[in-house]
Amino acid sequence: MTSRYAAGPGTVEPSVKDGSRAMRVACSLIGLLPTKRNLNGTEWVNAKYPGRTYPPTAAISWTLKQTHTIQETRIDGVRTITVRPLLGATRSHIIYTHGGIYINELGRPHWWIIAELTRRTGAAVTVPLYRLAPESTYRDAFPYLVSVYREVLRTAEPEDVTLMGDSAGGGLAIAQPWAFSDAGLPSPGRIVAFSPWLDVTGTNPEIPKYDAVDPMLSVAGGVQAGLWWAGGDDPRTPLVSPACAPEQMLATVPPTRIYQGTRDVCMADATVFRDRAVAAGADVTMTVYPGGFHVFPAFPRLPESREVYADIAAFLGRPALP
Repeated sequence: MTSRYAAGPGTVEPSVKDGSRAMRVACSLIGLLPTKRNLNGTEWVNAKYPGRTYPPTAAISWTLKQTHTIQETRIDGVRTITVRPLLGATRSHIIYTHGGIYINELGRPHWWIIAELTRRTGAAVTVPLYRLAPESTYRDAFPYLVSVYREVLRTAEPEDVTLMGDSAGGGLAIAQPWAFSDAGLPSPGRIVAFSPWLDVTGTNPEIPKYDAVDPMLSVAGGVQAGLWWAGGDDPRTPLVSPACAPEQMLATVPPTRIYQGTRDVCMADATVFRDRAVAAGADVTMTVYPGGFHVFPAFPRLPESREVYADIAAFLGRPALP
């Protein structure tokens, strides 16, 4: 059994010694990649992203195609994919918004997450390929996400819909019900977020201690991406930074489960969001995995990830797999 706990108010001290052996090995391997070493400062985002060729989405794996039906549509002119398991389908419908600090397309690990979700829950999964920054902003994304939800509600009851996402997509999952309410649509049944990015300003004073042990992410480039996503609006607006939402909005958050590791710069703001939402009366639980890196459930074979997916299946009312 791996070490985890439903964190109470306050912060958690990160350590490179925490987590299962497999988690520690994975963190070490991630740390060998040039990713974090090359992402300090903002030069990399300013050099790479403005004026770029728009990135492609990772191809759907052959295995997923063999075990699911794949439906591709255009909603508000944006490519939208729904996968449904051929066997063991349930009434559950997940809308999964991928991460990538709002500037990167859906990648291969996102398909690994989606495949595991369908295997564990039997849910159909709709994947909105929202337009990215710096070419687009949150003002473009949310009307599209409202249209996606409206389309899902043609065949699913609101209580059977779960909004899910990782990192930036986790922030989108948490913020979407506020946009749905403004559009006169009912609230979805629940939210699940992996390592959600909940305040793009990067101003939380607790961030540096997580940054010191995070093998993957750094802060400055993410803040620049968040400013592009805000498109000139206040980056603390709730649809961009849900942790900054006022109490009356936080009180309306549907039942929410957050899965977070301590070796992740997003831990600081996830804690703030959880504490503020609970204080406002919302049902928000954050399960913390000591030593977990950013969006570690993208690697489903980790012992900690197996626990996460079992917990999600229970949250969606699906019996545990043998």
